[in-house]
Amino acid sequence: MKKRIGKLISIYVLNILLLFLVTRVVHVVHNQFYVLLIIFFVVANFEVWFLNFWQNKETSELAIMKQRMVATSVGEIPRGVIAEPTSPYYELLEKFNNLQNYIRHMQYDTNREINNYQTLLTSLPVGVINVNRHHIIDVFNQTAADLLGVEMPKVPILDSLVIRHFTLSELINHTFNTEKKQQSILNLIVNGETKQYDVSTLFHQSGINTEVMVMLYDLTEVLKIERMQADFLANASHEFKTPLTAITGFVETLQGEAGADEDVRAQFLQIVANEANRLSALVSDILSLSRVQHKVDEKATNIKITQIIDQQLKKIDTKSVLVHNDVALNFNASGVTSDISTIVQNLLTNAIKYNRIAGEVWITASKNKQNWQINVRDSGIGIPLNQQSRIFERFYRGDESRQRRIASGTGLGLAIVNEIVNKHNGEIKVKSQVGVGTTISVILPL
Repeated sequence: MKKRIGKLISIYVLNILLLFLVTRVVHVVHNQFYVLLIIFFVVANFEVWFLNFWQNKETSELAIMKQRMVATSVGEIPRGVIAEPTSPYYELLEKFNNLQNYIRHMQYDTNREINNYQTLLTSLPVGVINVNRHHIIDVFNQTAADLLGVEMPKVPILDSLVIRHFTLSELINHTFNTEKKQQSILNLIVNGETKQYDVSTLFHQSGINTEVMVMLYDLTEVLKIERMQADFLANASHEFKTPLTAITGFVETLQGEAGADEDVRAQFLQIVANEANRLSALVSDILSLSRVQHKVDEKATNIKITQIIDQQLKKIDTKSVLVHNDVALNFNASGVTSDISTIVQNLLTNAIKYNRIAGEVWITASKNKQNWQINVRDSGIGIPLNQQSRIFERFYRGDESRQRRIASGTGLGLAIVNEIVNKHNGEIKVKSQVGVGTTISVILPL
């Protein structure tokens, strides 16, 4: 500002000196002097205006450059400044434009990497949490929120506001203290349910900043499947061993002196035959379960459900109960014939086997726009509430001694039904009361 005022004063002083020289060289009268004074004053003002115009023209480019720099610093898209080759700042503006272009490309690459990173975090089946030394979380993906049963937080956020499990917090603190990665399987209660998580922590340091990255993987279903497989092998071995032991024992007895007695021989042979049939049924059910899991889907057709029910009733001994087939004769549904037959066979077999003498079984069916449903209700012994969630497990038969007093079986019937229903994206519902009866409903898509 001082420089600008100094230039203006200099212009006026020079013009006054010039006027003084002119009046000394050229003799002018009093009136002419005033005219010259006005002329020189106008010229001086024009010079001042021209000087300001030229300076503003030169400095406007720098002002625009300054505005663009400020805009870039607050996150706007970098923009250059149009520069004329005659501008005294042409080289500076060209370098500025190159810098802005470089920043624009860097911003694009950075945003792309951030978007890719966010997409990766969102799609990962692993929960990811990043915590700094001050216990502030700056990375927290949706999977981690789901696994911990919390709302997706807005980061950065204090870790204690979202990590409410003591064992997990201790594992993070232990990683900070030891500066070494940790790995552990933690049992965490999430939404009232115990979950098993494989938790890995990684310690990393950048300068004076230290952080721990936590990765959570849900092992609940994996461990459940492993337990089921172990139970299956143990139960299958037991189920095979029992009839084989009986068959071997009675055959050895028959090979001895007891085999000479016709009554004893007939009795023992009948036992051997029964155990052989039991073993055969077990093998058949295991093969059926394997076929359901591995066979290629057959083509669905339009099935007359009451016809399937009648076919299965002919194969099952129904003398001890009264069966009511209340499915309409014209009730049709889309499905795989062999799968529907297996479902009906196993549901009816269980309803009759675990019924009381002179009990009853009712079969009904219905449909809506999306699904069709078959219900098998019996007046049997019922299933305790604490066992209803397990009846579809392989070999599970509830109270073993109680079940065996009532009926024998492989314990695979409902497991086979469950596999078929899952294969067709269906649903099974159980409603039962001890001493009153059980209703099992299978819902399948049309």
